[in-house]
Amino acid sequence: MKNLIAITTLLLAASPALAGRPNLEFRLGLDYLTLEQSDIRGLNGMSLSYRVTQGYYGGASIYSAAIGTGGGFFVGGWELGKHTTITDNLFWDASIFIGGGGGASQVSGDGLMLRPQAHFGYDFGDYRIGVGASFVSVSGSDISTPAFTLTFTRPLNIELVGGHPTGGFAFRDVTRVNALTPIVRSYIPLNNKKRGGGELQNMWLMGAELTFAHDTNSESFIQASGVVYGDAEGYADWVLGRRYLWNIAPLDFYADIGVGIGGGGAVDTGGGLLISASVGAQIDTLEHLNLAVDLGAISSLNGDFTALTPAIKASYAFGTGLGGMPELVRWQASTGVTQLITSPEFRKLGAASTASPAMISAEVDVFLLKNTYLTGQAYTAFSGDAGGFQMGLLGIGYSYAVSEEISLSGEVFIGAAGGAGVNAKGGLLGGCKVEADYRLTDFTSLTLGLGQLQTLQSGGLHPLLASLGFKFPITTLH
Repeated sequence: MKNLIAITTLLLAASPALAGRPNLEFRLGLDYLTLEQSDIRGLNGMSLSYRVTQGYYGGASIYSAAIGTGGGFFVGGWELGKHTTITDNLFWDASIFIGGGGGASQVSGDGLMLRPQAHFGYDFGDYRIGVGASFVSVSGSDISTPAFTLTFTRPLNIELVGGHPTGGFAFRDVTRVNALTPIVRSYIPLNNKKRGGGELQNMWLMGAELTFAHDTNSESFIQASGVVYGDAEGYADWVLGRRYLWNIAPLDFYADIGVGIGGGGAVDTGGGLLISASVGAQIDTLEHLNLAVDLGAISSLNGDFTALTPAIKASYAFGTGLGGMPELVRWQASTGVTQLITSPEFRKLGAASTASPAMISAEVDVFLLKNTYLTGQAYTAFSGDAGGFQMGLLGIGYSYAVSEEISLSGEVFIGAAGGAGVNAKGGLLGGCKVEADYRLTDFTSLTLGLGQLQTLQSGGLHPLLASLGFKFPITTLH
């Protein structure tokens, strides 16, 4: 109960009033743990946050194993902090993270992670570098230690507007959101051994990619994928990268490189750091819809994991903004707490716990039509003896405004799940959810949801879910 009160308080405090054009920032960090208490010696952090003019910021973060042999340890949650300018170039920054996760056999309990930090640094204008200290504590594990911290922060300067205005905005010379891309891919291991022995077999993954572009010849991307079929149920990875494009009509050819973190499902990714590369071709089929195929490879830096990665992609491309008024695209960012109501089939045979997990959720919706949207959702457990249980979902939703303050929506989705001894039957699951939203301001709504999940193979998990959180309407210009 005290965890739920603390998290609800943080949600209320972190609810941003996204008036005007909020500042969106991306942070990469490394925590080197000073005490050797587990297989993890260091954590990588990725954060996306909104910063207001007073220096306060709030957003979502993912922490994962990066040094040691704990690849596959992931924690997702919220970060709330304050950036303070000392001089024109010097600053200090303090924040607290609260989230949930686990994996790589590092957490045997809830997986609630707390991480207060403070760092000092230098502002170069286009980016900031900082050094400092943090304290990392994960319930249900042996991890409770100070850490040395390095940070790299970059303002994204994306053409972003709070709320859902209908016009009145002009372009600035900034980076724009380019496309949202669902992905289906296979990982074909090259004679890899699992943790503990045994040959690693082929895996099928589902995921999504968001790309950002400033010109027509290159783009940056962030990619997330999880196993839904084949070997290594519970494996997931996140990759950041750069892609270069060449147009030879009617195709766009491309090559990309990426770095990231990944693990789980007994895949031996060592400390969890990955590198990737691929080449492919894309064709425009319908307005805003592009299809692509590519072939690549992914490899861990200090583990026994290298695989070929053939993939099929279907991109929803946003407007170019050329030759007139910008195209407005409506989004919703959501975050909250989801309680699962489970049955005996939720855990694998022999599991000691029968507790029902509570999970932190982060969702991004993009409206394809006036009322129809594509949704991407991520969940990590923070209580209920399920540290390391994660879900990633993709789906379609429909929203209907009952009044100026109240709207209803329904969603169906499919995705990947695994970890913590949960009976995910290979990882592929589907589900549905209904939500009721109450508008608090033009930039924030309170949302309540009810739904159900079900593994597509019979005999697996099929929990009901109840969620409480906030939605933040956003508009991007293209």
